[in-house]
Amino acid sequence: MKYRKLGRTGLDVSVVGIGSGGPSKLGQNSGVEEEGVRRMVTRALDLGINFIDSAAAYGESETILGTVLEEVPRDDYILATKFHAAQKGTFKSPEEIRASVERSLVRLKTDTIDVLQVHGIEPSDYGRTLSLVHPILDKLKQEGKCRFTGVSETYGRDARHEMLPKALADGYFDTAMVGYNLLSPTAEREALPGCQEANVGVICMVAVRKALSRPDLLVRNIAAAKDRGLIDPDALPEGEGPLDWLLSEDVESIPAAAYKYVTAHPAISTVLTGTANVDHLEANVKAILGPPLPEEAMVRLRSIFGDVWEPLGDDISR
Repeated sequence: MKYRKLGRTGLDVSVVGIGSGGPSKLGQNSGVEEEGVRRMVTRALDLGINFIDSAAAYGESETILGTVLEEVPRDDYILATKFHAAQKGTFKSPEEIRASVERSLVRLKTDTIDVLQVHGIEPSDYGRTLSLVHPILDKLKQEGKCRFTGVSETYGRDARHEMLPKALADGYFDTAMVGYNLLSPTAEREALPGCQEANVGVICMVAVRKALSRPDLLVRNIAAAKDRGLIDPDALPEGEGPLDWLLSEDVESIPAAAYKYVTAHPAISTVLTGTANVDHLEANVKAILGPPLPEEAMVRLRSIFGDVWEPLGDDISR
């Protein structure tokens, strides 16, 4: 395993992190039983993965992780979770936020959350959110219930990364969860360099979404992007396999290429992979730790998708 600093936290985190959200939600949406999740997490730890991310909003993910990790020495992993301060235009009360964090501690069966993140802040909500959570997070730190604080983007609704510069400007948060993948690489413009300059650790989310793991959806999304003028009609071949030119002896699949792409950026501290399947986990680790994408492939991808200021990671063809 390779490790990188999580910004100014000083924590050494594995470049591969376990995410418990996304389509799988630790097997909740894919029919994997708790014992299967236990095997995956055990294998992840064996491979040297030490960063695990969850959220109060991920169904039973925190509870599953708490049970699976109960017998694992606490120093063997770095635990991150998230809480919502606002949803659908309605702000939580300080009491609701405190209760959410306390529930997370109980579910995760821990006394301390290493990185406590504010979940999915809308750009227009940032100022009010910070004034709301600042005293709560400071108090939780004083009580030893969290060590560091972070913020996460709303990938689908903030494709221009408008919230993050506000967070970087005030300097309060230690980490940032950034939506970044080879179909939506615009974080490279300002968001990721800004994090580097501020020494804010970057947790990469949505490195692989449905459109990169499902060939049929990738074809539809690429066609839709061409029709809408988001990418040049001649930039990619028509029909099946529009990104198959990325495949080689060292790049076994499009998801592997996607993981290699995001890992290459020096601002990225850890890349989340959301799976409850051991085979998928091992394939993702192999991709991230293996040879990087050729530079010419990186350049071509940026030339095709670098000006696409909306997420192409899910189905945009509807």
